[in-house]
Amino acid sequence: MSSHDFDYYARRVEQERRSAARAEDRTAKRVHEEMAARYTERLSELAPMRLHILA
Repeated sequence: MSSHDFDYYARRVEQERRSAARAEDRTAKRVHEEMAARYTERLSELAPMRLHILA
């Protein structure tokens, strides 16, 4: 994976968090929060790679 992947997942985390904050429906809010958590997990998996790319 590339640094573009890292940037993509970082953007998606922020988008999902904003969507969760705006959601009025509890189910929609929960789904957005779960997606943010999944993207955050992917970021944590990519973090070592990102450090390697930047080195």
